[in-house]
Amino acid sequence: MDTAINEPSVTFKHVLKVDTVLFISIMFLALLGVGITNYRVDSAYSYWSYMLVFLALMTTAWGSWRAKKLGLLQGGKLLYQQAILWGAALVAVTVIYRLLEAGRINVDTTGLLVLLMLTFATFVDGMLVSWKLYVVSALLLLTLLMAAYVAQFLWVILFAAIVLVGSVLIFVVWKIRHYHNP
Repeated sequence: MDTAINEPSVTFKHVLKVDTVLFISIMFLALLGVGITNYRVDSAYSYWSYMLVFLALMTTAWGSWRAKKLGLLQGGKLLYQQAILWGAALVAVTVIYRLLEAGRINVDTTGLLVLLMLTFATFVDGMLVSWKLYVVSALLLLTLLMAAYVAQFLWVILFAAIVLVGSVLIFVVWKIRHYHNP
């Protein structure tokens, strides 16, 4: 007989750690994408396309795993919703790059529009998977606004991103250490 049953606190801590890894990954990939868009235009479309597919797979797997781990079974509905959401995001990126090719927008605007689309998709994904994606989308929006208004101060944006990610890590560590099983 298997007596190794996970305690709720262990499950919660494990879920919180996985949430943090996903959060940091999304932030890093988004900031990297903006940099690639600004400095390697020829590679940017491929990067964003692959990143969106990767994020779709990652958040879908994460949402399914998280629902199972926390006892919130959602079945095939989550997969369907994720496919629609990230498919639409991929179409939006394609349209943005077609506008760039047509000369309707410039490279800087392209990076900002793709980041705005990613911010929105992440926000909507927060409704499907976890409220923590609302926080990620808010941080992506702040990054977008800083990039739009203070592009010449890229080091400030990088510092702010490091501080934000560090703050989340501190919060997660604090939450894990101070979690009490009700």
